[in-house]
Amino acid sequence: MPIVGGLLAAIVGGIVWAVIAALTERELGLIAIVIGALTGYAVVLFSNKRIATVHKVIAVIFALIGILLGKYLTVVYFTSELFSDAGMMDLVFDGEMVSAFVDTFTDYFSEPIDLLFIVLAIVSAWQIPGRMARTSLASNASSSDHAPRA
Repeated sequence: MPIVGGLLAAIVGGIVWAVIAALTERELGLIAIVIGALTGYAVVLFSNKRIATVHKVIAVIFALIGILLGKYLTVVYFTSELFSDAGMMDLVFDGEMVSAFVDTFTDYFSEPIDLLFIVLAIVSAWQIPGRMARTSLASNASSSDHAPRA
C-alpha cells in the first residue's frame, strides 16, 4: 500500500506544480520540496505508520517521479500555449511530445538551483517517514505508560 500512497502523492504533487506554473507563469522550486514531503507523508499514511528503510526509498522514488511529472506537465502546458491548435490534453499523451521531452530532459534540470531543490525534495522525502514513525512510536509509548486508575 505505501506504493499506492507514493504514486497518488506524486501525481497530485506533479499536477499542483504544473497548475501553479501555469497560473504564475513561473516554476517555483519550493514545490519540489513540497512534493518530497507529500510523498513521504503519503507513504507513512499508507503503511500504517510502520516504517522501514524501504518505505523511505519508496518516498524518494515517488518524489522524483512527481517532480518529473510536474516538469513534464509544465512543458506540455506552455507548449499548448504556443500552439493554439493543440489542446493540452492532446499533447500530454502525444508521442512526439514525450520524445521531445526525453530528448531535452537534461535542459530542464541543468540549472544548479534545480538540482538544489531536487536534493532538498529527496531529503524531505527521506526524513519525513522516519520522523513520523518516531513521533508515532513516542506517542504510543507515552500513552501506554499511563495505566488506568481504579
